[in-house]
Amino acid sequence: MIDMRDVGVRVLLGEVASEKLPLIAAQALADGLDSPSLRELAGLSHEEHREARELLDQVIDELGLPGLPDEDQAIWETVWSYARRIVSGAIPPVDGAHAIACYAGGLMYPESLVRFAFLADLWEDGAARRAPLEQDIVREAAVMLRTTGGQLGAVGSDCDGQ
Repeated sequence: MIDMRDVGVRVLLGEVASEKLPLIAAQALADGLDSPSLRELAGLSHEEHREARELLDQVIDELGLPGLPDEDQAIWETVWSYARRIVSGAIPPVDGAHAIACYAGGLMYPESLVRFAFLADLWEDGAARRAPLEQDIVREAAVMLRTTGGQLGAVGSDCDGQ
């Protein structure tokens, strides 16, 4: 099921264009979500992207979801989501490390994110050492979640919009 707050975070980060919101809203309705603003959003054309973005906030409110964060918090939520997915085994550690690393610049390169870039680069450079590096990535993700408050809501996108 579509999480409209996730969609909102992805719009904030530039990973989902506002023009796609009517289609996403229509899919959310088909999946069983419903609110007056969601129905209105689904009925917009892709040219009405400004109105779509404004309606998104109303949809989130009507569905009783937490409001959208500021951009820095949106990045952290995305990073924490990747860290949780690394720790749970839902994604390969190196894929998660690359995804986390690509957000480092948006947060002025905090050391906790730069370490993921370093480990991902080492993984790319050394086929013989990949297993221990993957364990290091998982360990680093677990530490980051414990020390930076990563228990917040999950976001499932990646910084190149894939």
